[in-house]
Amino acid sequence: MQRTLPLLLILGLLLVFRILGAAFPETMPNFQPLAALFFCGALMAGGWRGFILPLAVWIISYPLPGLFQSGPVSDPLVFGCTLLAFGLTFSIGKSLASRGLPTVLLGSLTAALSFHLLTNGAAWLFDPRYAKTLGGLLQSLWTGAAGAPVPSWVFLRNFAAANLLFTGIFLSARICLPRFVGSSAATSAPAH
Repeated sequence: MQRTLPLLLILGLLLVFRILGAAFPETMPNFQPLAALFFCGALMAGGWRGFILPLAVWIISYPLPGLFQSGPVSDPLVFGCTLLAFGLTFSIGKSLASRGLPTVLLGSLTAALSFHLLTNGAAWLFDPRYAKTLGGLLQSLWTGAAGAPVPSWVFLRNFAAANLLFTGIFLSARICLPRFVGSSAATSAPAH
């Protein structure tokens, strides 16, 4: 129970935010804990286990936005680019596994910016709404496609804030919950 409680809390938190984000995409666009889960998976789990669990949760929850919005998200190019960006996020976390908290938190912001640059750069390359010029790239990175209800910079801001916040939560849970569960188990154990 000591090892599974933090995991269950993290997964519950992830699913709640995925559902809320899908149901209310314009209220807090891109404020999701998923990238932080990939980032922290690299910090907390040995080997590729830290990648497989977030990957499984992402694949299972991937259709959720389509249920609340304009149909299923089925573009394989979007899926592949997002998977590549999560892989980069995991790799950045892995490279910081032995660093201190300030460096790790700065790394979570770096991972968010890298994710944004990669996914919006791919949108610029493959989305016909963007001119294939420097101006079109800047539009993809900052304002988004013409007529978009929310500019790209808002997605970046929310994504960076969520990555920083949830990285802090996940790291705190890793440190605090085992101590809390261990101490409550010790006080509730019957005396012999």
